[in-house]
Amino acid sequence: MRILHLCMGFIPNSSSYKDETEYTTLYQDIYKPLASFLYANPDFKFSFYFTGIQLEWLKKRNPEFFDLIKQLTARKQIEILGGGFYNPVFPLLFPLDRTGQIEMLSSELRKTIGKRPRGLAICADAWEPSLLASFQSCGMEYVLLDNNLISPPKRQLLPIVMNDKGKSINILPVSSNFIDSDEDVALYLKRIAKETDKIVNSSPIDRVLAIKISEEKLKKALKDNSLQTMFQLLNEKYSESIQLSLPHSAIRYSEQFVQAYIPTGVSSDVAKWSFEPYKTFVPKTQYPVSIHDFLQTYKSRQALYDRMIYVSLLVNQCHGDKMRKKAAREKLWAAQLGDAYVGTNSDVFVNSLQRQNAYKSLNEAEKIVRECSGFHESVTKFDYNSDGFNEYVCRLDKYIACIGLQSGSVFELDILKSFGNYADNNSRILPFDSCDDNYQRGFFIDHLLEKENYEKYVKGIPCKNGIFSNHQYKEVSFQKPKNEICLEAKADFPSNKDTTKQNIILRKKYTINSNGIMVQYILKNEGSEVLKGNLAVESNFAIEDIVKGEKPMVSVVTKDEIKQFSTDTYSSKLTSSGIIKDVSALQFNDYANNVSFMFEPNENSDITFYPIQFKRPINNSTSYSTVGKTFCLAFVWNVELEGGKEIEKTINMSITYSKRKSKDKDK
Repeated sequence: MRILHLCMGFIPNSSSYKDETEYTTLYQDIYKPLASFLYANPDFKFSFYFTGIQLEWLKKRNPEFFDLIKQLTARKQIEILGGGFYNPVFPLLFPLDRTGQIEMLSSELRKTIGKRPRGLAICADAWEPSLLASFQSCGMEYVLLDNNLISPPKRQLLPIVMNDKGKSINILPVSSNFIDSDEDVALYLKRIAKETDKIVNSSPIDRVLAIKISEEKLKKALKDNSLQTMFQLLNEKYSESIQLSLPHSAIRYSEQFVQAYIPTGVSSDVAKWSFEPYKTFVPKTQYPVSIHDFLQTYKSRQALYDRMIYVSLLVNQCHGDKMRKKAAREKLWAAQLGDAYVGTNSDVFVNSLQRQNAYKSLNEAEKIVRECSGFHESVTKFDYNSDGFNEYVCRLDKYIACIGLQSGSVFELDILKSFGNYADNNSRILPFDSCDDNYQRGFFIDHLLEKENYEKYVKGIPCKNGIFSNHQYKEVSFQKPKNEICLEAKADFPSNKDTTKQNIILRKKYTINSNGIMVQYILKNEGSEVLKGNLAVESNFAIEDIVKGEKPMVSVVTKDEIKQFSTDTYSSKLTSSGIIKDVSALQFNDYANNVSFMFEPNENSDITFYPIQFKRPINNSTSYSTVGKTFCLAFVWNVELEGGKEIEKTINMSITYSKRKSKDKDK
């Protein structure tokens, strides 16, 4: 009689958790009761996956847990799976980083438990055939993959063997089909047996069913004793047809393998969000969905990937001090944390904190590379983000800035001393944020607004955005020795007559220096009528709500006084018009990181500012959660320009490192 080898395992929702409380909850609700249950039931087989971060936390806070894990491993009751130390998305990495992350976790597991893993789990089940060679070179015998990545004819409840260019690896298809919230355990086992019969009929060959249990379902099963009930039923009713097993044993003693070539793919939980932003979609065709489809749909993830690849190249090309290069690579690996690119198993959208931590690690990696490679400040031009157009990458002592032709803005601004990328902003989307921005928020975004839209804009009310904010600029000149970039955009602006448009040109020249960025604007009216509107130059600071220390503040300098405001403040609540007039300077103070940004226009201007919170849906629900926060500030000028005339405005942004003492010390 055939036997179904049932392999059950637990993979946490997240690669890392935000704070101590979440780790403690995971341990108290799952790891501790699960280990106690397994110890009391020696015949119950189970597999675990720990990321390196979770492993280190458990070793530090609950070392007794691994005393029990060692005993369970010694009696061959559990199997510990390998993977990447920071649970990276493997297809996004260079082969050297793939193998390095795997070896780092395998080494840590060997020191902790006394045994190297033989198989591995991968983040978001992001797969591509080139991974086979990397996994095999690390001594991995098998990999767990989402069952949805397997072609339906190949789903025969058997291990799969895949061959590519003379190398092969075993693949164990995994299902997430565990006990539903309202399902009886007996009915669940009956359902498994019935579904198995549909596939194999009366075949005498033993089959394998691997099941990945989510945090929520495992927590419930431990609380209501479902696992204990399942174990009793397996012993009493299904002892001759279903047998608990471990992945390695099930593969090793399998009587048959299915030959298959698994193309590029990603888990169904990620794939369904990969076609249209924040909307689930199941394609009717069998065209494979890759992790790159997901990244390209969500610009903030793609931007982090572009930065990671750039720093990877810097690290790989670094020569000299081997110890520093090793330290830089370890920081790079920390920046490859899977949650920063695809979110968690429970929520793919809430990951702004992980992204900023990844940017911070990338900044630290670049700082180390600079120390051992003879760094020189530079501004270079190349296709940084693979969009088909050249971007301008500015590498200065204090910061890294990337300037793109789309809206002619600074779309990345990493301050090497600070928390991450200050330009890591979202954009408002109508279903969740009450309006559509229709442009990517960054620094030095340009709007030319009509009176009606201007009055809404300065109050933070949704309006039709200025014409230049979503324009594609063109390069006029690039003078590398002077670090000058001159861009230009042409547009049509509504005239005083409803039936005509006025031709206008906006030219902006970036001058990059060690202390910051100066931008000169020249707005020219090429029409015959007087141009009446309002020019707004907008900059957006990404802010994390979870900050140790003081929140950022804004200091505004007028001819009469200096006032300081919280970044939770709306200028529209300070004045009826929504603007503060006659401003000579504005300083954004990030006290948590001791970094300040000073904006100084060449002539006094008006300003407006307000915070924006971005809402996004929670996985598989109609609820929304906050995924990011931005502080938007803009310098605004009234424009009344005759035909053929032009005006010039300049804004200088300087970056300084401050040494502000804490309030307690001030007292």
